[in-house]
Amino acid sequence: MSDPQDPYANPPGWTDPYEDLSGLSGNEPIPPMEPPTTPPAQPPGSPLLTGLIIGLLLVALSVAVFQLLGNDEEGSTEAGATTTTTLGEGVTTTTADGATTTTGPGETTTTVPPADAYPPVEPAIAVDDLKFKTDGIRVNDNDIADIDFGTAADTAIGRLVASFGQSTKDTGWQSSTNQYGVCEGDLERVVFFGPLAAIVTKPSGEEVFSGYRQDLTFSDDLSHEASLLESLSGLKIGDTIADLQEIYSSQTVEFATHPNLGDIYEVRSASSGILLLWGPVNGTTDSDRVVGIYAPDICDQ
Repeated sequence: MSDPQDPYANPPGWTDPYEDLSGLSGNEPIPPMEPPTTPPAQPPGSPLLTGLIIGLLLVALSVAVFQLLGNDEEGSTEAGATTTTTLGEGVTTTTADGATTTTGPGETTTTVPPADAYPPVEPAIAVDDLKFKTDGIRVNDNDIADIDFGTAADTAIGRLVASFGQSTKDTGWQSSTNQYGVCEGDLERVVFFGPLAAIVTKPSGEEVFSGYRQDLTFSDDLSHEASLLESLSGLKIGDTIADLQEIYSSQTVEFATHPNLGDIYEVRSASSGILLLWGPVNGTTDSDRVVGIYAPDICDQ
């Protein structure tokens, strides 16, 4: 056999990689290849270890979900809030003073101040010297000023506390629903003395006496001294419709139907038509009764 020739003109010393196969005929077996190697098998896993890892992952996932849900539920109101509300567009939420509320577009947050009890302001005023009028309560005592609307609440309510004792009910500060004549959404506080409701608002950030309503339905205790209060002209709750028309014969007495109260009366000035007093009645015949004596609604003033 001749020396193998380099087809690519390699330098001397070149060897043919197929030299060992050059002498084979078509009937000879192919030389054996190197035996293939099998990769080592992975050692079997421990079932205990696998279960422990899965358990830890589940615990971590549960903690993460719990914290996420907790933040969603508590994110709308921080500690100190009176209520926690799921907010929707246009919703109004009320929280305690000092609390913070997370809101979105179209939402309003009302901050409610604390409702401390009003201390008495002496001296006590006899019920016969207290008279309802259109713009407050007349005090028939030359040494004591009238309790007019706009009077500081601590003075006005303090006078009533000194005269009637501690209130029988106090709503605290709340967002008005117009039930007591305060504009819907405004802050109000209604302090009850038996059938008498003294209404306090904060129109400029200061607590002021703004209205009253005396109503037989406000209390089951009609022996309360505040049930004896009457108007300047002498109208009392429980008087008949005939009494009402006689007492205000010099004014205009009209009857109407209120969407929430049913039958009502209105006493208006005969000269100007201005509303002086109004309230619910249990009918309009002479023998029917006056159920309440209300000052004009605060929202209409």
